[in-house]
Amino acid sequence: MTPIISAFDLKNLTENLVILDARAGKDAYHNYLIKHIKEARFIDLDKDLAEIGEDAAFGGRHPLPNIKKFGETISLLGISENSHIVVYDDKNGSNAASRTWWMLKSFGLKNVQVLDGGIQIAEKEGLKFSSGEETFQKSELLKTKNWLLPISSL
Repeated sequence: MTPIISAFDLKNLTENLVILDARAGKDAYHNYLIKHIKEARFIDLDKDLAEIGEDAAFGGRHPLPNIKKFGETISLLGISENSHIVVYDDKNGSNAASRTWWMLKSFGLKNVQVLDGGIQIAEKEGLKFSSGEETFQKSELLKTKNWLLPISSL
């Protein structure tokens, strides 16, 4: 599976599809509530994809969260081993979406892709959009003991 998917190809996916809105910044969740790709679930860069400490000098701005905590996040988002996950942001896949892709792959999930062109292309290509919170089922807790690093192992 290639790491990038086009909006055209996303339109044709249905089986086990989980779409993640990974837009970042102080208004990211608010922007998600206003408008997102239909059935997308919001994933927060600061809360879900990092474990930010008191001092950024130790661990950086977005250090990896505890792997158990990340597994719980994946479960709450309804992601299973069979999910086909497509992640997007509003920076053309160059920031939070690519980090999300990397973390999900490093957790051991196989079917993960980033939407080429992000939310802007999705809108241009006529994907369906909605607003507000999406409802979905929590999945069984996935467990892994360690991050699969380095990236060359993915």
